[in-house]
Amino acid sequence: MEQYHELLKGVLGEGDVTYEPRTQTHTIGISAWQSKYDLRKGFPQVTTKNVPPRLPFEEYFWKARGERNVKSLVDRNVPIWTANAFDRYLKTNGLSEKFPKHTLEWNTEFDRYSKRIAEDAKFAETAGDLGPVYGYQWRHWKKPVFVPGHPGNPDWIDEHWKIEEVDQLANVINGIKENPGSRYHVLSAWNVSDLKDMALGPCPFWHQFSVFGDYLDLTMVQRSNDTYLGSPFNISQDALQLEMIARETGKIPRFFNHQTINTHLYLGIAPRTDFWENAENVTEFQSRFNQIRGREEYLKLKEWYLNNVPEESQDNERKDHVPFVLEQLSKEPKKLPGVTLEDIPFMEAIQLPGGDVVKVEGYHPHKWDSKAKMAA
Repeated sequence: MEQYHELLKGVLGEGDVTYEPRTQTHTIGISAWQSKYDLRKGFPQVTTKNVPPRLPFEEYFWKARGERNVKSLVDRNVPIWTANAFDRYLKTNGLSEKFPKHTLEWNTEFDRYSKRIAEDAKFAETAGDLGPVYGYQWRHWKKPVFVPGHPGNPDWIDEHWKIEEVDQLANVINGIKENPGSRYHVLSAWNVSDLKDMALGPCPFWHQFSVFGDYLDLTMVQRSNDTYLGSPFNISQDALQLEMIARETGKIPRFFNHQTINTHLYLGIAPRTDFWENAENVTEFQSRFNQIRGREEYLKLKEWYLNNVPEESQDNERKDHVPFVLEQLSKEPKKLPGVTLEDIPFMEAIQLPGGDVVKVEGYHPHKWDSKAKMAA
């Protein structure tokens, strides 16, 4: 997983600092990066921190089923989308000003909301809805169809529009089987007309499969990339998607190409970010960072950094991801694990718990206190 470490180094060593209005946080970022993972050399599960494979696998199955509500994820103890659903719930009910982000009030109400989602299915039907996100677009892309009328004959219908659905995922799988050389094996989640109704616009928005001989490759394009928390999930999920669709179509999974655009790392909120609003501090940090030649030096920079930044404010701890990244870069990547898939058809497999379908063998990550907080 040196490719992932190079990504982290690129962001911290070359990035620019900016304020991101949706999350109301500061980030350091670069405009583009590409990583390439060869699945024949092992499954690209990050080994320099513990990322339980069950979590990204369950999220992928949820997407592949075309779901848009967090309830089924919560029921499987996967809470990664709950904060986004809560944010949409506040906006939908006019409560955003009552519970501002990064406050004790927000945290307290979020805890109450999370408990209700877990325990009250009726509440979750509407309050847990994320809108037409991600996999919903893969399986339920809306297509308006004009039906011509036939005036003059009362037994025939009047002209009208109806809505049909396009199952992109099923079409891609069938297309790879029936016309492998096509360049139309695409999943698009970027539905412009639906963006306003989504809790969060799709970050990975374009997946394109390519067949070369017996090999199947996947290129994913991601408009926004949280490099510390998001990337390990993105890599794991799309590597799994490539494995599963290759198996379904009788191909050999080969390259996963991960193309990110706004590629960033979260710096937290004030007063922590006061450090990053000073250009001299940014220059000093990056100068020290870019001079590092050995893994142990990342820990020295982490110590220097923590001695020079303001403390994180109460209830906003762990929103600065820089110390976590420096700790992670100090770890030596371990041998990649392998995966085996049960002999279950794709559309049946995604209805099951991930652990019943995918077995991960030889995953022995570094274990340390790596739990940063996500920016919702």
